[in-house]
Amino acid sequence: MAQHDSGHHDDHGHIQLEYQPSLPINNGKVILWLFLSTEIMFFSGLIGTYIVLRFGAPAGTWPHPHDVHVVEKVGAFNTFVLICSSLSIVLALEAARSNKTSLAKLWFGLTFFLATVFLGVKAYEYNSKFQHGIYPKKPRSQIYEKADIYYVSAVRKQLNDMVTKWQSEETELSTSDNAKQELQKEQQTVTTRRDELQGKSVRSPEEDEELKQQKSRLKEIVSELRAAESSAASLAATSDDRKTRLQVAERLLHDFAGWTERTAAKTDDESDYDRVKRQAAMEILAYQVYPLHRDAHAVNEYLNWEDADRGDETRQLAAERDGLFDALPLVKEALQTQEASMISGDGTPPPPPANLSPEALVALERVVAINARMDQITAREESLDEFFAVRYDDANHTFQHTGHGEEHEADWHGLNEDYTWLKLPMKIPSGNMWASTYFLLTGFHALHVVVGLIVFACIIPLKLDATRANMIENTGLYWHFVDLVWIFLFPLLYLF
Repeated sequence: MAQHDSGHHDDHGHIQLEYQPSLPINNGKVILWLFLSTEIMFFSGLIGTYIVLRFGAPAGTWPHPHDVHVVEKVGAFNTFVLICSSLSIVLALEAARSNKTSLAKLWFGLTFFLATVFLGVKAYEYNSKFQHGIYPKKPRSQIYEKADIYYVSAVRKQLNDMVTKWQSEETELSTSDNAKQELQKEQQTVTTRRDELQGKSVRSPEEDEELKQQKSRLKEIVSELRAAESSAASLAATSDDRKTRLQVAERLLHDFAGWTERTAAKTDDESDYDRVKRQAAMEILAYQVYPLHRDAHAVNEYLNWEDADRGDETRQLAAERDGLFDALPLVKEALQTQEASMISGDGTPPPPPANLSPEALVALERVVAINARMDQITAREESLDEFFAVRYDDANHTFQHTGHGEEHEADWHGLNEDYTWLKLPMKIPSGNMWASTYFLLTGFHALHVVVGLIVFACIIPLKLDATRANMIENTGLYWHFVDLVWIFLFPLLYLF
């Protein structure tokens, strides 16, 4: 019995205890999961805020993807690229665990390449937004939330600034020859006086000082001539393009922005009809600059409305003018004499004939005003035909070309697209909020992609064998998180 007890105690004396960690994962993975948990909360807050803003916006105001140049196919391609990169990093991990270092490096390099492609596509998308004036800026980029008098004023101011700038450049170009001739004459005079002073064998101190001044002035003239010739050459090289732009900007200023501002500023009658008409006039300007398809029916209705109003006003003005001519025949004769004199002269109207009675003078002034108004109506109609290249066909639910429409593509995108140098303010309801949220979400996601690229670049030069498996696995977990975030962002930003 004693021997049995002794043997029993010997067996217990050889028991080996092994330490088992509470979690069967290494410390690096624990730290990574803690980091990813904070990132999940961060992006959950961003995405949740976007959802609240998106679905809390007034009905029908949040921009559709094509309103802000978001192309679903491009986003889908980028999603496919990220999914492929997640697959390639998993294959790199499996190859490293099997000690296939070359294959592991190949898959890891492919992951790096696909991440670079993703960023390249994002840069292309960002550039598309920037070119169309869509970017976050305080208080706004080129985006206005609604077509109101402030929007119309901004369009008119920008067109007016363009016209003023190009007119001054044309004036500078036309006067540059005279300026150069004046400098050349002064150069000849200064050179003659310099040579005269230098030819003297004995000069007084005053003449020495004058000679020094003449030489200094001669250097200044040469420098001014070079600058004038360079400026004139630069202005002359862009003259044809500038004249074309100036012609377009002037017509848009007078026949669109000016017309709209005059229409919207009328306050003599505050009836519901006139308020609706003024608002419609501002909407048509906004649609002309940057068309939103949701407004197509309303714009088409206003165009038909304006056509009818222009026709009614033209008939009323013509009837009033004919009535004045019938009542006072001398008025028509005086008007014809004035027009003939203006055509043959310098365009300045001559004084009215002395044989007109006070009543006839008043009638003549009214007829001149009627003709000026009819000229404005005609110019407006011609500009609508020329610049408003398409009209919406309610019957076929398609856009139909009008006027010079054969010069435009069927998918018309407005003046800012037809004339890329315009960059006029545009109306996009909730556009500034959309731009802020879009660039915030995609910008933070792109920043995480950049961090992933830096990690990839640090790991690629290493020997990717089984000893590096944990490192590759942790990197892969981070990259899967980046991919998962984009899976949420893609439908939110591109499909809704």
